[in-house]
Amino acid sequence: MKLEEFLNLIQDEEVRIELEIDWDEDTDEEYQYHHFWLSDFRVNDDIARYYRHYNVSSFSFVPEKANNADIRIFIKP
Repeated sequence: MKLEEFLNLIQDEEVRIELEIDWDEDTDEEYQYHHFWLSDFRVNDDIARYYRHYNVSSFSFVPEKANNADIRIFIKP
């Protein structure tokens, strides 16, 4: 399932999302993280929109608490 399809299943506009992007082995970084409000994703063209066609590999309701996220979504290019 694509990230945009997955996010469309969430009803709460004020949910805070944490994306964990799994990069290929060719990059120096193993993972990259982005945080955003779902409502911002739906009305703005923020950085998360760049990843809308990435595949969701899994999700968790136990994200990093330091960023006040509610859901962590793992995606792969």
